[in-house]
Amino acid sequence: MPERADTDAPRPRPERTVKFRRPTAEIVQRAARRVVRGGKATFTSQAEFRSALLRLLRRDEPLAAVGGARLRRLLIGVPGVRLTVRYTERPDRRPLERCPVCASALAPIRNRTLTGETIVLGQRCTRCEYWSHAERRVPVRYVFSSAGIDGGPTR
Repeated sequence: MPERADTDAPRPRPERTVKFRRPTAEIVQRAARRVVRGGKATFTSQAEFRSALLRLLRRDEPLAAVGGARLRRLLIGVPGVRLTVRYTERPDRRPLERCPVCASALAPIRNRTLTGETIVLGQRCTRCEYWSHAERRVPVRYVFSSAGIDGGPTR
């Protein structure tokens, strides 16, 4: 069988263009503290806060990108930034698998009855302050504001 010359040559790879870069957790947390300290101290929506954060991040790295879910996960418990969540209640009996705010595991909220049995009243997040009962609490608004190192208000 004759050998073909074109099979021995390596195939040219198509050029990959980088569309975005994911900044590290430390960079995002530092930038978030700067955003809530300078100028406007309270952002009443996640989209508004994210756009202000991206403006700051893109000064150094023009391709920086941060999604909303990752932003919430990174900023829970960060000194200097307070994340407040407003909820609405929806009738849904299915148990949740993960926290809708930070995607952490949920633990059952138990209560002991007069007969000594325990029943499950709802679920609470093991990382953030989310909890839910028979009427499922669904996050509808995320508010980002400035906080002191201890988590209290700065003013």
